[in-house]
Amino acid sequence: MTKKIISIAPSFDCSLSCEGCYLTTDVTDDMKALVKSEKYFLRAIEKAKSMGYTEFAITWNPYPGAFETTKKYIMKAKSLGFETSVTTVLQCLTQMDEEFWDRIDTITVSVDDMRFKDSYDFLKKYEAVRERLRLFSRIPEPAFNFNILWTPGVFRWLYEDTDTFRDALEAIRYPNTIQHLIYKPLSLYESETWFWENYKRVFEEYPWVDISGQENPGRNIGDIALNNLLGLNNCPGEEFQMIDIDPMGFARRCPENPTAYSCDTLAKLGEYLKAGTPCKKEKCNCITG
Repeated sequence: MTKKIISIAPSFDCSLSCEGCYLTTDVTDDMKALVKSEKYFLRAIEKAKSMGYTEFAITWNPYPGAFETTKKYIMKAKSLGFETSVTTVLQCLTQMDEEFWDRIDTITVSVDDMRFKDSYDFLKKYEAVRERLRLFSRIPEPAFNFNILWTPGVFRWLYEDTDTFRDALEAIRYPNTIQHLIYKPLSLYESETWFWENYKRVFEEYPWVDISGQENPGRNIGDIALNNLLGLNNCPGEEFQMIDIDPMGFARRCPENPTAYSCDTLAKLGEYLKAGTPCKKEKCNCITG
């Protein structure tokens, strides 16, 4: 069976303010007023399954009531036979119960700009979460992936305190996977030239980081959009016919892409689910937009 992915982000709400977050940056009241209903997203999951989609992914931001909502969508997807995944932050994992844990296949934890280095001992926090999850030891453990967003602070940490960076990276690396993410667009950095100089430095001087994900692709994943731009992989919209639906019901080939297609009705959504987005074979444009 061909892998096909439907991904949803059902809410703009979040108690965090992570720099560079595509889902919470510059959100207006007008945008919040257009958020689609729970019924819309539940029917979208059903429609995707009827059209051959095999994987369901959801973004779970921390805010009151988020766990109950996320669980409802996960339960629905798993009942239909989807492989399920959730992208969230460490603090949300302590809310999971056995029923939720039993229906998740992959958990992706975003560590943003690794603020744990300066504000809290992330490794202890990580182990505390894992200890809680061991309470569900009778249930097979989901696969874990960590998203590391390469903010300027992450680059500085690597250069200025390499040993602690290595320790933190190794602590979350095995048996988990790590995906290296970058700002989109690159203009969010000091400059595109600044980014490429630093990316090259990490690639050449710190090969054990494997920032491109090419040295050990089984455990490390480079930024998919950047690697697409470099000709190292296809866009997920083409590779897996991925459709991501934002809170307002706009469909994209990946969550951060600026090219969006209105799916304000389920009938319109069905059109895009059937064939994928029209732009799915084009080079990634979220990097240089």
